[in-house]
Amino acid sequence: MKVALKLSAVFLISILILSCVTKQESSAKYSVYVTDSQKFELLPPSAFEENMDRFQNITGHFQGKVHIFGAYIKSSQEEVAITFFNQLGGSVGDLLYTGDSLVANSHFTPQGTKFEYMMADFQFCYCQKELLTSSLEAASLRFDVLEQDGKEIRQIWSGDQLVIQVERTKNQTKLQNFLRQYSYDIQEGN
Repeated sequence: MKVALKLSAVFLISILILSCVTKQESSAKYSVYVTDSQKFELLPPSAFEENMDRFQNITGHFQGKVHIFGAYIKSSQEEVAITFFNQLGGSVGDLLYTGDSLVANSHFTPQGTKFEYMMADFQFCYCQKELLTSSLEAASLRFDVLEQDGKEIRQIWSGDQLVIQVERTKNQTKLQNFLRQYSYDIQEGN
C-alpha cells in the first residue's frame, strides 16, 4: 500500500512538472535554422503584407517526389490559420499560428514534422520586406528584393551562397530552397 501511495505521489508530481514545462513552451517564440547554423525567429502574424482569405494550389518537390495539395489560408493581425486539402478536396490537416503558439494537426506529414519550417517558408513569401530584412540580418543573413520582368524576387543569402529564392507574380509564388533541395509552386485559387 505504501508503494502504491509513493508511486501515485511521484505520478502526480511528474504531471505537475510536465504541465509547467508545456506551459512555458507554448509561450516561447519559434525559430528555424535557415542554414545549419543561422536561426530565423518567426515573425508575428501582424508582419504579413496583408490579411489573407484565399485558396492556393501547391505543388511541392522534395527528394525526387512531387506532392500536390490545396491550402485555404485565413490570416489577420492576430493569427494565421491554414487548412490543407488532398487532391479530392478532403481536409488532411491544419495549422494555427498566433506568434505565441503554433498548433498543427496533420494526416499527411510524418510524425515529428516541424511545422515552424512550413510557417517560415510562408513568411519568406508573404511578410513585409522591411521586417524580413531586419529579422534575417539579426541572423547574419542577407535579404535582397529585386524586380524583374513583372516579378518580385526575394533572395536569402548566407555570405555568397543563395539559400532561398522566392519569385512572386500576382497569381503565382515559387519558393526554392537550394540548401535543403526542395521547392513549392503556389498558384492562387479563385
